[in-house]
Amino acid sequence: MDKFTIAVGTTSKQKIDYLKEVMKDIGIEATILSSNVESNVSGQPLTKEETTQGSINRAKSALKEHKNANIGIGIEVGYHKNKKDYEMFCCATIIDNKGRCVSAHSHFFKLPKYHQERINEGKYLAHHLDEYLKGKNNNKIKEYIDYVIRKRKPFIYEACRSAILTYFKDD
Repeated sequence: MDKFTIAVGTTSKQKIDYLKEVMKDIGIEATILSSNVESNVSGQPLTKEETTQGSINRAKSALKEHKNANIGIGIEVGYHKNKKDYEMFCCATIIDNKGRCVSAHSHFFKLPKYHQERINEGKYLAHHLDEYLKGKNNNKIKEYIDYVIRKRKPFIYEACRSAILTYFKDD
């Protein structure tokens, strides 16, 4: 593969670092150009459809901003209500200059009761993460769940990897 450039629709160091890790693990060398673009969906998407649309919007906008890039990638973390409970997941979308569009979702993780309550109260979950571990001293499982929800790595990594593998498998 010749010199490859990716326009990513975020300036989040966390998301960009996870994307770089995926690229390294897969063996793709690429220049990654970040873009401060809007998802044009709510700040806390609460459906699979809205989260997917946010990732599409970010990929399109990033590619539009960096016209010389080979692909645009949008990464959107969101929530989806499955029956009565919310699940956390990520959607990554790749769009190229030919109009090809590939979206992939991570696994869905049912949020703990504390997080369910915050979302059902209409609160922005990212602003209410600190209370989860109160009173749960030395509970390694709860600490790991807190880490996963805060850092979102398994979701972002999996969605990006799936999108990239799907995009390149028939190339």
